[in-house]
Amino acid sequence: MPSPPNLYKIKNSLNNSFEVISSKSENFIEISKLKYKIHSEENSMEDLYRDIGKELYNIFKTSNHIESSLLDYCNALKKIETRIKNLEKELNKVKKEK
Repeated sequence: MPSPPNLYKIKNSLNNSFEVISSKSENFIEISKLKYKIHSEENSMEDLYRDIGKELYNIFKTSNHIESSLLDYCNALKKIETRIKNLEKELNKVKKEK
């Protein structure tokens, strides 16, 4: 059986280990919470970027006037819209054939 001084050393070592683990766990939890908040804020920004883009494209569709720096994006969206409409027509045609 270990001598009493050795038991104290073991006890102190275990206590120190638990304190370190507890501290690191709290730190990890705090880091995780902060990363989640950052990610949530970034998602909010992405949502706003998307909404801004939709609004700009709607302006382009109704007035055909937009800043030249955005014109390429709008024209690309217009082409994609046309392809989607064609695919939807094709889909409806296939559905009717069944």
